[in-house]
Amino acid sequence: MARVTRRTFLSAAGAIPFAVWLERNGLAQPANPRVRYDARSPQGIQMLGIYASAVGKMMDANQIPEGDPRSWTFQWYTHFVSGSTTKNAEIQRVYPNGNEPNRAVAQAMWNTCQAHIPGETEDFFVPWHRCFVFYFEQIIAAVSGRPEFTLPYWNYSTSDPSTRGVIPPQFTLQNDPTFGPLFDGLRNPGVNQGQPIQGNDDSLLSLDSLDQTTYSPDPQQGTPGFNMGLDNGLHGNVHVLVGGGQNMGSVPFAARDPIFWMHHCNIDRLWASWNVAGNPNPPLSQQFTFADGQGQAVVANIADFLDLSKLNYTYDRFEPIPGAAPLAPAAVAAARVAAPARVAARVAQGAVALGATATQVKLNLTAPSPAFAAASVGGRVASVRPGGRVYLIARQLKAKAQPGVVYQLYLDLPPNPTPQQKIDRYVGAINFFGSANHGDAHGGAPVHGEAAPFPDKFVSYDITGKARALAASGALASEPVLTIIPRGQPDAAAEPVIGQIELLVH
Repeated sequence: MARVTRRTFLSAAGAIPFAVWLERNGLAQPANPRVRYDARSPQGIQMLGIYASAVGKMMDANQIPEGDPRSWTFQWYTHFVSGSTTKNAEIQRVYPNGNEPNRAVAQAMWNTCQAHIPGETEDFFVPWHRCFVFYFEQIIAAVSGRPEFTLPYWNYSTSDPSTRGVIPPQFTLQNDPTFGPLFDGLRNPGVNQGQPIQGNDDSLLSLDSLDQTTYSPDPQQGTPGFNMGLDNGLHGNVHVLVGGGQNMGSVPFAARDPIFWMHHCNIDRLWASWNVAGNPNPPLSQQFTFADGQGQAVVANIADFLDLSKLNYTYDRFEPIPGAAPLAPAAVAAARVAAPARVAARVAQGAVALGATATQVKLNLTAPSPAFAAASVGGRVASVRPGGRVYLIARQLKAKAQPGVVYQLYLDLPPNPTPQQKIDRYVGAINFFGSANHGDAHGGAPVHGEAAPFPDKFVSYDITGKARALAASGALASEPVLTIIPRGQPDAAAEPVIGQIELLVH
């Protein structure tokens, strides 16, 4: 990521600090927080009408020029500039004279999405997007002239089978005089026809990340933490399931689709739900520039966005979170010392290239040790003490382009499996939303060839119960075979790779 200093921020057309902005806008001491509603509720549908009106204006360069921070292009590019060009090229195109006041704002704001470029901090994922959504909401309220506006959220993980994974109908009405601006024809087939994006795999919309008891990942222990678990799991799945390489499934195009904002409003609601359940955030601090409803640049520190109660908004509903109580930091550290994770098996060949059909790799046993005397994966799983866990870990994901599909993982899947065998052996899914090459964040020429993997990002699956059940029934091989199957036809140019796969127990 291009690092921007405070001096650069403040030079961006007179950007003001967040605390000053709060005071000016009467939000420093919130009394009656604004409520964000489910997009399918009566209040949410009313807000979608306001949203559509503002989106139409923002997309019309005759009403709001592209160079205005409130334009649709400017907001899209804040997330990431179009993959068909570069940041530098677009700044030159939009601001050809070089002295336009918003040029410095664009330089500071564009391509600052966290965390989808190697070198960025994964822990910034949910707070950066909270800032982004917060100020986008301010823009919609100002452009529409409706200060009461709040951004609705798309609850795709609802337990209602009739609407689970189904895009709100207001986004499918291409020629509707009210909701037409919310339509995008580049979504995946079936999405605009109201088909569930998850198909027959409900686990793709799972809220499992809410079960995490820590915020940050622990690569050694194999636990993703809430933030990265949400990012790599549900968040990325929804992006890829909604659209492909020119739409939601690709970082440089995702924020062009109006449904992007309902998706990230829901991601923010899930983070708020996790906090409401008593889970603490770590101390985080990093400055970014955003634009408010008047197009004024604001210097925001994510430290100011960790507590929802200080931002004068809330949600009509938070997700309940069952399971274990959050662990205090001292307890987490003690648990790591008492139960260190060990690699029981790994794919010996190293990097695994995925193709258009099923890929199979063997999990080879690691060398015998006092911790792993058993000569089979099943024996090693059985040796895990009560309270211990078994994780399948995929690390160092990368691709040359967005595959446009998710990949489903199965443990010891037999030939011609029955539906029940597929259920019993299903591990989970991998998406490459944040792992595909999508250009140079610093603004120069597009990057071609393989994207560099994120060294500290990984996908983790808790397979404790599944592995034990398979081992107990004799269905788990001494060295199991992992089968990875694309759900659909991947882009041939993608050439996705998993750098390392291992079985971790503790």
